[in-house]
Amino acid sequence: MTLDQLRAFAIVVEQGSIRAASRALGIAQSGLTQQIRRLEQSLNTTLFVRGNSGVILTPDGNTLLTRARIILGECERAEQEFSHHKRELSGNIDLGASAEACARLLPVPLSQLRARHPKVRIHITSGPSSTLLSGIREGKLDFAVTLVSPRSDMADLTSARLTASQPCILCRRGHPLAHATSLAELVGAEWINTKPLGRPHTPSNRLGDWFSRHKLPEPTLAITVDSLLDTLKLVAESDYLFLGPAFVVQDGGFEKSLTAIPVREKIPSADICLVQRRAVPLAPAARTFASMLISFNRGRKN
Repeated sequence: MTLDQLRAFAIVVEQGSIRAASRALGIAQSGLTQQIRRLEQSLNTTLFVRGNSGVILTPDGNTLLTRARIILGECERAEQEFSHHKRELSGNIDLGASAEACARLLPVPLSQLRARHPKVRIHITSGPSSTLLSGIREGKLDFAVTLVSPRSDMADLTSARLTASQPCILCRRGHPLAHATSLAELVGAEWINTKPLGRPHTPSNRLGDWFSRHKLPEPTLAITVDSLLDTLKLVAESDYLFLGPAFVVQDGGFEKSLTAIPVREKIPSADICLVQRRAVPLAPAARTFASMLISFNRGRKN
């Protein structure tokens, strides 16, 4: 098994077919097929089968893909580690960020990074905390800026607190519950969440923890949606409620269509943290940006 074979395998999966991968790599299909065949022979397994719509990964193929992404990612980070010899910081940063973190914490440090290090390329993946933490573990993300709460699984990760999350209950303007002052008044309402309610005291279960703390029935989830923008559009055009970031009704562009319900019960707290793998140092570009994020948020009101 060689790095070239792993790269070829990963690109075939990414492109969806041998033909598309050969075009992307600029090599003949026969040569690419030989690389994949040698990789399968070295592992004594079949990694994928060809279907009408492209390649379909076998269980062993899925297992190798996870490891291949980690290996190839670490090779790229190792190359970046020595890019300082060129006297100009460069490389890629694969960053995970929750919607709240992206809106509140990233704009200024991103502008600073682009001004100081224009050759650094940044890709931001958004999503719920559990998805971003998995992305770090699988080597897809260098680090993430996301919610961490008391029972988040952090055994192989390390985190640095940046600020407290600022959530609120969002509903459309004119909603019959818009002026509710007690959580009990919201029992029976239908909610949108990023994922099904999870384990107690984890970010995905903050809504469930809140109701449970006040001995109220578990809230009814009508639908789960990953995208914040799609969620806000749905809330603005329905009677669904959403426990979301307060910035969207402060300066997030939805002030005319959404409002916050002013219930008196305190929402369970969660911190927005910078999370990375415990045993693996960040590459120079990611390390620089992580330091900028921490520096920018030091001294902010939390």
